[in-house]
Amino acid sequence: RKMFGVRGSRDRRKDHLHPHLSREAIVLDVETTRYGRTYAGRRVKITHVEKDPSTGGAVGYVVRMEDGGDELPFEPEEIHIVEAWD
Repeated sequence: RKMFGVRGSRDRRKDHLHPHLSREAIVLDVETTRYGRTYAGRRVKITHVEKDPSTGGAVGYVVRMEDGGDELPFEPEEIHIVEAWD
């Protein structure tokens, strides 16, 4: 079942895939506190979503650059999630 425009998952089951997981994003052209503009415009794959336990909303993302490398944490306002499904 594919849902569009869903911001967070209301499903509390541990086996439920968060809607933003295994999706692509683009690092926005913003000055980040951790990396400056090092990754601006880079395509990334979201590997983990940090959720607020009370709301279930995303409060942070761990991403891997499209060309590989280390996983790096980003704030939600630092990346743009590509809303297309495979």
